[in-house]
Amino acid sequence: MSGPLHGWIAALALAFLSACNPVAPVVNIIAQAGTTGNKDKGITYYVGGAGPIGNVGSWDVPQGLAEAGYEGYVGVFTWQGLTHAGDQINLSRNKAKGAELAYEIRRYRRLHPHQQINLIALSAGTGIVTFALEYLSDDIRVENVVYLGCSMSSSYDLTRALRRINGGLYVIHSTRDPILDKLVSRIGTVDRASGEEGIAGMIGFRYPENPSPQTEREYQKLHNVAWRYDFADAGYEGGHTDATKRDFVRRYIAPVLLGHPEVLIGKPPDGYRRGDTSPGAERPAPATRPAAETQADRIRTVSSPSPSDSPRTVKPAARTARSRRPATSE
Repeated sequence: MSGPLHGWIAALALAFLSACNPVAPVVNIIAQAGTTGNKDKGITYYVGGAGPIGNVGSWDVPQGLAEAGYEGYVGVFTWQGLTHAGDQINLSRNKAKGAELAYEIRRYRRLHPHQQINLIALSAGTGIVTFALEYLSDDIRVENVVYLGCSMSSSYDLTRALRRINGGLYVIHSTRDPILDKLVSRIGTVDRASGEEGIAGMIGFRYPENPSPQTEREYQKLHNVAWRYDFADAGYEGGHTDATKRDFVRRYIAPVLLGHPEVLIGKPPDGYRRGDTSPGAERPAPATRPAAETQADRIRTVSSPSPSDSPRTVKPAARTARSRRPATSE
């Protein structure tokens, strides 16, 4: 049997198994057991990673948010199939799951027109969330989105997804992630690009070439957050699922939902106002524009990753801010 034909048969088999998952109901019950909060005070959807155990964090994420004072409902959106690889490569099924999540968001918005909607996603779940945002109509917006261990291509154009976000998209990335480095780099990203082109969960999202004015505006909402040593104090040592740990969620992710993103991305200078372009005005650290690898030196501008996290040579941005230790009350 030829190599290409064998590959197609394997892909079809994985897709079939993912669609016929006998353990999905059990996984769904376990995942939903950790949900907390009041839907009348807002909602946060947690979308886990690929495979039957992809919902790691389904208990820690809701508990971490609640411990930080978040009062809204935290629900788990289950979408996984039978195999990790099948979920990662089945683009048509994943887009259909994104449409299902978009439906859930629209339904909540009809019932709660004034409450905030947030999304937190892990690994391949970031693809589901991105597709869901793209399916939403212009009149439906979410507030904040946080990506952990994102297995999407770093060059994916986020313009359409960012249009549906009022606040920001926060992409926590680490070159220490072994799953992205050893596995996704070989089987490809959840949006079906080559892993060799760069993985967002390792280097952040890149700024598009020749962007339109609208893309320029939308990408101001993007915050690539490189792994820092102080994250390890909260249990996130750069591993693929570390950022779902309760303490890290409580100390760094919850503040984003509670209106204090500077805790995660770094504290802005005194007197800074977002959008201020007056002379001498600085931007928060790190810069919103993404990191790039040396193979992508044509990228216009990039953010400044943490020196401890990236051995790559990075092209300096025109407006680059130094990474600062986040302000915490710990």
